[in-house]
Amino acid sequence: MASESELTTRSCLVCGSPTTKSCSGCKSASYCNDEHQKQDWRSHKEYCLKIKAAGTNTFDAILFPATETKPRLVKVPWKLVHEDPNDPYALSWQQLDNSPWFKHPNSAVKSHYIPRWGINGRELEHPLCMRYDDNFGMNGLPLNRCVVSLTKGQAGHQWCGNILALRMGESYDYYDNVNMEEDLKALVKYFEEYNKVMPKY
Repeated sequence: MASESELTTRSCLVCGSPTTKSCSGCKSASYCNDEHQKQDWRSHKEYCLKIKAAGTNTFDAILFPATETKPRLVKVPWKLVHEDPNDPYALSWQQLDNSPWFKHPNSAVKSHYIPRWGINGRELEHPLCMRYDDNFGMNGLPLNRCVVSLTKGQAGHQWCGNILALRMGESYDYYDNVNMEEDLKALVKYFEEYNKVMPKY
């Protein structure tokens, strides 16, 4: 696995070069020069406009891109949904907008909760939620190169398509912002042990 500093350094989305420049619209996509930003605009436009429209209603998440080798921090738009808008005591939840990363018309985005370090390790102070397309086989999604790279090909499961990871609140009721350095380690450990280590109940 690459060092923490390598994984948390911003990289150009076009060429992968280290950079300190970011998109002025969403502040989260990085490019090494204006030419590369213009070159990537067609694929970046949808995400950028959603982030600008969401304003402060976004969560920081770790994206494990299917076609890249390094994870990166992205912003996920969300809105608060009320079961009954006329009842202040009715249930409410945070509805995430996953659409920039799960585009297949038959996508079935599933939440997979990670409460421990690896499979049987200590309880995480901040449980994690991993979101992925459960219809990856039917949809013909590619093997996730990022997970392969992070685990040096030793992952216990063939994860396919894009994967998003967010933090959960203590009661699993709400999402929260990830901490790239801290949470990435727990996620990589989970990728390494999933399907290889039997859980203890």
